[in-house]
Amino acid sequence: MFNSFLAFQIDAPMQSWGVASRYQHRESESFPTKSGVTGVLAAALGIDKHAPDEDEAIAPLADLKMTVLHAPKQHKRSAQRLSDFHTVGGGYDRKDNFEKMHIVRTADGKVSAHAVITHRTYLTDTRFIVLLEGATSLLEQCATALENPKWGVWFGRKCCIPAAPLLPTLAPSQEEALQKISNLLGLDQAAFAIGEGRREAALDGAWYQQDKPVSFGRREFLSRPVSRDISHPRQNPA
Repeated sequence: MFNSFLAFQIDAPMQSWGVASRYQHRESESFPTKSGVTGVLAAALGIDKHAPDEDEAIAPLADLKMTVLHAPKQHKRSAQRLSDFHTVGGGYDRKDNFEKMHIVRTADGKVSAHAVITHRTYLTDTRFIVLLEGATSLLEQCATALENPKWGVWFGRKCCIPAAPLLPTLAPSQEEALQKISNLLGLDQAAFAIGEGRREAALDGAWYQQDKPVSFGRREFLSRPVSRDISHPRQNPA
């Protein structure tokens, strides 16, 4: 089985990549997570998170090796963070069994009379290049799906829609994939090395992040090693 590389861009006014955020304070990582990228691929391919075979369907996607590079934008401003307020559990019909499940409950299990205010963080006006390594046949399917997704694609949350085409680009090597997508974006390939790169590798200084999805329907995730490289993220691929 031959491996290939798939590169595509993530560019949006707002992005949100949660890892451990729960309940009322939901932060965002400063770069796309494995669960978020796998979710993009799963939506494009039309994988139903409530299907009985969801685990088997997303496992090959979650096993793809991933590198994330920061791609500079024309304005060259640093990415900023935006905090927004949302409410959870309001406006549902208590008499409807399905809607009742979405109403917030108190510590003793009773249905709450009020909605809960949540604080959610977004990255604003930033762009990344995602580089995936895996079986050629699987990456070809992913590239086709990203060009014509079955379901909507968003970056972390449904309000974070793309600002530009994803430009999925396949190549037999990492260098060629990056060169192709940098040409499409009108960027010097060396610009990626100036940015901040993160890749999946158990190297010295790596940390473990619980964002490798097992099931989106059951919200089950595994840990994976993540390594950060500021100077030359394209060297020594994992």
